[in-house]
Amino acid sequence: MTTTMNNIFSTASLFTFYASLTAILSLFRQFYTQFVPDIVRHYIASKINQVFSNRSPKSSFTLVVNENDHNYDMAKNLLYAACKAYLTTKLRSTATCLTGSIMNLDEPISYGIAQGEEFVETLEKDGIKIVWKFVCRNAQGKEDENGHRKSFELCFDIAFKTEVLDVHIPLVVVKYYQEMNKTKKKINLYSKDSRGPSWNSVQFSHPFTFDALALEPTFKQCIIDDLDKFIERKEFYKKVGKAWKRGYLLYGPPGTGKSSLIAAMANYLKYDIYDIQLSRVHDDAVLRRLMLSTQSKSILVIEDIDCATGLSRDYSNDNAFDFENDESDDEYGCRGSRVASKDTSNTDSKLSLSGVLNFIDGLWSCCADERIIILTTNRKEKLDKALLRPGRMDMHIHMSYLTMNAFKILVNKYLCVTEEHSLFKEIERLLETVNVTPAQVAEELLRSDNVDVALSNVVDMLKKRLNRLERLKNKGNDKSRKSLKGHELNKDEGAEKMPDTCGDISE
Repeated sequence: MTTTMNNIFSTASLFTFYASLTAILSLFRQFYTQFVPDIVRHYIASKINQVFSNRSPKSSFTLVVNENDHNYDMAKNLLYAACKAYLTTKLRSTATCLTGSIMNLDEPISYGIAQGEEFVETLEKDGIKIVWKFVCRNAQGKEDENGHRKSFELCFDIAFKTEVLDVHIPLVVVKYYQEMNKTKKKINLYSKDSRGPSWNSVQFSHPFTFDALALEPTFKQCIIDDLDKFIERKEFYKKVGKAWKRGYLLYGPPGTGKSSLIAAMANYLKYDIYDIQLSRVHDDAVLRRLMLSTQSKSILVIEDIDCATGLSRDYSNDNAFDFENDESDDEYGCRGSRVASKDTSNTDSKLSLSGVLNFIDGLWSCCADERIIILTTNRKEKLDKALLRPGRMDMHIHMSYLTMNAFKILVNKYLCVTEEHSLFKEIERLLETVNVTPAQVAEELLRSDNVDVALSNVVDMLKKRLNRLERLKNKGNDKSRKSLKGHELNKDEGAEKMPDTCGDISE
């Protein structure tokens, strides 16, 4: 009886101990998960794995490749991009978990390694095994746009450290990335993330080319020759001690094809585009960090720089931008010229003209090669002369109103007309008198697929604009005569001279 009772109590004590232990472990697990940082948990887990792993910690080596450079968090690590591109060719056959994405339904699906997934690569020549692992940790302080810090971890036997670091990585992984960039077909368009000093990107699928650009053929060829000369003169820039970059200023009325020319340049060179909106840049330091995070073989674009707010010289306001006091009519279509002065989102901006100048042609501009900087403006005369000097803006491209030769290019592209048409002479006569942009004429050509109807629409549009121009001139002359007559009648009475309201009238 006593023995039976002892067994019962022993069993009950065992279950009590088990229940208590389970409760303690559950509380510990909850505390460990909620209060111990991810980086500490990852460190503890790695040490436990080292203890129970078949590999000894002393016989293995791990290479960590972070997405951003550890010295300057905004600078993109090209080795990370090379590893990512290299893995896409290896994953589908062996990986058990992949991420898939597609930006265009006409293109194949892009696959990538998933969080925590491992991929074992065996080098054919030496039989070396490399374990690739993609890690995405919560970042503290310095974060990407999602609050995470991404990296690749390569683990291999330390005995093959030289073969992997000095041979496989530079001669296979990086070499593959270089060859891929030489033949790449995709172009990315980057814009600043509104939540921080980083870039967001989408695929740039603009189909515009130089063939479709409505410019004088000789002028267009001059631009193409200048681009060809630029990309072929790496050694020349190095020899003369200049940064391998080129600056273009595109100026002229809106609708003359400035943005289309940028798209044509990007498609011709296969360069990525970085769209820099100065209204989103807080100060010079942020602008510098944005520049450092751009890559080589890219086009940096600042559109409508004459409409930027908050730009002024640190040392003098004599030649500074003055947009808030601009009372001129917005005939140039300056986007945001009046709205920007009411925008309170960037009232504390400390971005200065000197910061922009250093961005274009300062010491920090030498941090990447083969880069093109493009400024666009509707009013060249409003820009500070320091922005326009050679070395910053090497080539000034005036995007003028439509000419007859450029019109024939438009007609050829929109209506497939290669021969002379009976309405061409009348259109040429009107174009010599009326200023119209390629965008305005293109809109008329889109209205009909019939050549005669489309060209007749263009003629009607040009005639309407010519009649409007003549009415405006006559109205201005009448006001001028009335002003002069009123001045003569009141001259003896000491009346104040009325201003002459007749000025230059442009369509």
